[in-house]
Amino acid sequence: MSNSSTLYTYELSDLTAWDVANVLEFATSQFTSIWLVCHQNNIPRMPTYKFSFIRHLQWEVDCFVFPYIHVLLVLNIHPTMPDLLRTLIGWFSRFQTGIITTKQLHNEFFLHCSPNGPQVSSNHRMVLNYRYDWWKDRFDCLGLELPVLNVHEVMEMTQDHFEQLPMGAMLVLGPAVTSQVDGDALFNQIVTVRTHLQHLGEAMASLLEQKHQIAAAAASTMSQLEALIAELEQVLLNSRRQFAGKP
Repeated sequence: MSNSSTLYTYELSDLTAWDVANVLEFATSQFTSIWLVCHQNNIPRMPTYKFSFIRHLQWEVDCFVFPYIHVLLVLNIHPTMPDLLRTLIGWFSRFQTGIITTKQLHNEFFLHCSPNGPQVSSNHRMVLNYRYDWWKDRFDCLGLELPVLNVHEVMEMTQDHFEQLPMGAMLVLGPAVTSQVDGDALFNQIVTVRTHLQHLGEAMASLLEQKHQIAAAAASTMSQLEALIAELEQVLLNSRRQFAGKP
């Protein structure tokens, strides 16, 4: 398995920044699933296991991360990525330059790249089925050769991922973006961010209105309960006075 993916220029010509963002979100979901499954298995963490694990994880990065980050750099677009993916990219960059070893990368992945950790969070939604989900098998013993994927296959896998997401999941496609201009990546990025901020603002306003209605209903219920308790308290006081007045 090579240390880099080969994607031909004609295959990348039709990719948009939104397509790349979806692939990176899909990759984040896969890495989260890998961490959760492998963190919970009872396979002994022998050196051969760690080597095989990093070899497979390198395949994930080569197929679903580095080529698409290169596309964004060519387009001069710097997206906001989940912290989990950003941290993983940093560790693999150090691994490829020989700063850390296979063992260190394996340990860092499970110690410091936890999607449940307080310092590294992943805004993602996992799905039930992933194509080539090697982490569910004894990948350290089977020795299966991972396939070489082209961009079309990756986009198909990304589409399958989004189709499996439940309604209302965080990774569903965002609002439709209009008023974009061909050949002006920076302007289109600003338009996209503005559209998503407007969409988030409207969703936040709707959520706050719902919370306000719930709080008003709760306050009304509490007021009614307080009136009933006050009435009950008065009845008990009257009863006590009646009993106290008897000879």
